[in-house]
Amino acid sequence: MRRIALTLAPIILCLCLCGQVALAQGQQEQQGEGRAGKWLEQRGEMLQQRIELLIARFENNKERHVEAYNRAKEKVKQLLESLQAKGYDVSKLAQDLQTWDAMIVKFAQDYAAFISKLKELSELAVGDSEGRFRAGLQEARQLLRQVQQDALDIRLYYQQTIRSDIQGLRDQVPESA
Repeated sequence: MRRIALTLAPIILCLCLCGQVALAQGQQEQQGEGRAGKWLEQRGEMLQQRIELLIARFENNKERHVEAYNRAKEKVKQLLESLQAKGYDVSKLAQDLQTWDAMIVKFAQDYAAFISKLKELSELAVGDSEGRFRAGLQEARQLLRQVQQDALDIRLYYQQTIRSDIQGLRDQVPESA
């Protein structure tokens, strides 16, 4: 009996110590998960704040761009009306002005789609929808590239087409006399 007691005593002692060590490790893992959860939550909040800031900045830029394009369009329209009153043939310029206006409308629509995609991304939870967030971010980047291309197209259309039409009107002789 004494022999069994001497054999079992160290085994029981080891089990007790191992149990306490395992319990302590489990508590540390739970604390680590808590820290990781807090970190992920803070990161998500920071990301959401950055996206909100980007949305505000892009909305301001959209308004500024559309206003600038519309002011330029109005100046060309006033020039068109004054030249038409003087007897110039402004049919080509009028047609190009309509095309330019359609380009401006497309730019505004694409910009609105980009901003709405950013708003959609800001509503996603970071930890819950990592795959959807990344896919949405890629789509938003594609939409931004489209917006940038639209802005470039508008600028080039004005520089290469509308200006050349106005130069052509300068060389023209008015029909009314």
